[in-house]
Amino acid sequence: MGADGANPIHLIILVGDSDRQWLEPVYVNKNIKPMGRIGVIIPPGPDDPRMLLDACLAFAPELFLECRSLIPLMVKLKEYKRLDFDHNNPDIADDWDRLRQEARPIFQRFSLWECDFKKLGNDSRWRVAPTPDLD
Repeated sequence: MGADGANPIHLIILVGDSDRQWLEPVYVNKNIKPMGRIGVIIPPGPDDPRMLLDACLAFAPELFLECRSLIPLMVKLKEYKRLDFDHNNPDIADDWDRLRQEARPIFQRFSLWECDFKKLGNDSRWRVAPTPDLD
């Protein structure tokens, strides 16, 4: 179960921004494995509406085992370390589009949460662990 007592958190997907946006996984459930050795995906553009679906497919394919095109694509991607949809992977474009279509109904059942991280700064109050009041 998750901290709310109802929604288990299996996977956290971090989104980074630089000259291009990227997504990378943090596995809470260590039994979940990515397609091949994929550790990062780059969406077609910033905040692309397909990027979370793509990330879930790449980082947690076992959630989509009922998709017929999944296993053949996993075989094709077994040596990939990243998927770059911005600069395209033309050798998998048609297969990936087919998988997206098959996976969309499954993905729509997922509970997704969003949170923003913000830097706390270098203030020393964040660097010292509180000491319990023993009185």
